[in-house]
Amino acid sequence: MTSNLPFVLQITLVGMGLVFAILGLLALGIALLTRLVPERPARTPPPSPIQQEQARAAAIAVALALASQARSTARPIIPPELTIVDAWQLGMRTRQMTQKGNMGRRRE
Repeated sequence: MTSNLPFVLQITLVGMGLVFAILGLLALGIALLTRLVPERPARTPPPSPIQQEQARAAAIAVALALASQARSTARPIIPPELTIVDAWQLGMRTRQMTQKGNMGRRRE
């Protein structure tokens, strides 16, 4: 088995070398293509009069919403602090939920 070790290592090195050489060629090709091919500017058609009116209406709606939000007296909801339920409370709640769940079922 030890007589095959140099041959196995040689095949492994050649295989790994080929993989890295191909990856390097791909990276080089991608770099060349990105430098040689210029990016095209995005062509956007000019907005139609209807689109301009819709944009104005949206801007007015946002301005009105922000103004009404500034005058609002609503306060943010603060969630209650989490409490730790001990085993006794958990058992009692489970028993109550089981009893309430069985009330609506018909017995056959």
